[in-house]
Amino acid sequence: MTASSAFFQEGSPVKIRVFPSPEDWSKGAAGEILRRLDTRLSAHKNVSIALSGGSTPSPVFREMARELSRWPDGKKQKIHWFFVDERCVNPEDLQSNYRLAQETLFSPGKIPAGTVFRMKGENPSGEEEALRYERLITDILGPAIPHPPAIDLLLMGIGPDGHTASLFPGTSPEDDHHRLVVGVPQTGERVARITLTYRMLAWGGERLFLLAGADKKKLLEKILSGEGDLPSQWVLREATTLGHPSTFLVDGSVAPTA
Repeated sequence: MTASSAFFQEGSPVKIRVFPSPEDWSKGAAGEILRRLDTRLSAHKNVSIALSGGSTPSPVFREMARELSRWPDGKKQKIHWFFVDERCVNPEDLQSNYRLAQETLFSPGKIPAGTVFRMKGENPSGEEEALRYERLITDILGPAIPHPPAIDLLLMGIGPDGHTASLFPGTSPEDDHHRLVVGVPQTGERVARITLTYRMLAWGGERLFLLAGADKKKLLEKILSGEGDLPSQWVLREATTLGHPSTFLVDGSVAPTA
């Protein structure tokens, strides 16, 4: 990858921050996230953040929790915690994104329960839950007209197939139909899910992509080349067109070759 790659034209809002080791990455990424929350709170009444699941963010969540446990309750009351996506399972299920966040972030970080707004994966209807969560977002953050309400920070991952949130290959922003949240039907062994849409992800204040592990190196180079129609590329294109920043927080093994 070179500096002329698709997402790195002059003035591009897409950035990469590289941390040398996995330990540096988990601490550094947590610090980047908390700094943004703190900066936002110094100038605004509230800050909103949406979390992803999977194994990648766990060490980052733990580092965040260590610091957040020392923040005063009054300050933590001003943070609204949302989710980028969720699997349609019970909140105690090992696949639940909420369970991961509860065990590694919310509980050890002493996060007030009333500030956490989870997607209810146990709802028998994923689409019904998507509509409920959409209403919840607009009730808290504002109406969806003429454009979606903006979540200040979106913590996102990228799967081996290039998916992000629960937006999988074969989908595009054209599938949003002006929705903020949609249900994703079960496909094969992949359980049904609920996810924020391309539109909602692109309108967020900043996307922070958390990537670690050498197996993601070639994938990241492909994504940043701009060649293809992977879901993560669609999100970057949409956000970049709007001038909204996206930052990749990666460990040294993932860093693209100069």
